[in-house]
Amino acid sequence: MSRVAGYKDEDYIRGKAPMTKREVRILTISLLGIQEKDIVVDIGAGTGGLTMEAAYAAKKGRVYAVEAKEAALELEKQNIEKFGADNVTIIPGKAPAVLEEIEEKVDKVIIGGTGGQLEEIFIWCKEHLNPGGRLVANFVTMENASLATTLMRKYFTDVDMIQVGVSRGEFIGGLTMLKASNPIFIITGSVE
Repeated sequence: MSRVAGYKDEDYIRGKAPMTKREVRILTISLLGIQEKDIVVDIGAGTGGLTMEAAYAAKKGRVYAVEAKEAALELEKQNIEKFGADNVTIIPGKAPAVLEEIEEKVDKVIIGGTGGQLEEIFIWCKEHLNPGGRLVANFVTMENASLATTLMRKYFTDVDMIQVGVSRGEFIGGLTMLKASNPIFIITGSVE
C-alpha cells in the first residue's frame, strides 16, 4: 500500500528554488503508487518537496534526487537532514547524463524538470524502469505538457493526463478569499 506524508509547504526549508505545492505532491505520489521497498528517481528535484514525500513512501527503498542547480542542491541537503530522509541519495548534475550513476533498475520516476532533454530522459526511463514501473511528469506549461504526452505515448503504456488547479483560502478582513496556484499538468505512464 502506498504511503503519503503530505508534509505542509511551511515544513520545508525553502529559498528561491521552486517547490511543488503540497496538493500536487500528494497527488503525484498517490498516482505513482510508491511501495515501501521501491527504488525511485526524482529528476529535477529542486528543494526536495517530492523527494521527501517519495522518501517517506519508499521507507525501506531508495530515492535518487537529481538536480543541476547548486542553490537547490543545498536546500535539498538541508531538507534531507530536517526530515531524516537517510534513504535519499543526491546526484548533482543534469539528466540524462548523470543518470548513468544509477546502476540498478528503478520502480518509479518523478520528472519535475528536464532542462530541454525530455525525450532523452524518457528513453532512459524506458530502458531503466522495471516491468510494471511507473512515471509521473509534472509541467506548468501547455507546450511542455503537450510534448510530454506525445512522447510518453511513444515510449509508455497507460498514458494519462490531468490538469490540477488548486486554490487556498486566505483570510482577509474576517472573510475568506480563494487564492489560486498555477495550474499543473500531471502526466502518468507505465512500462509493461
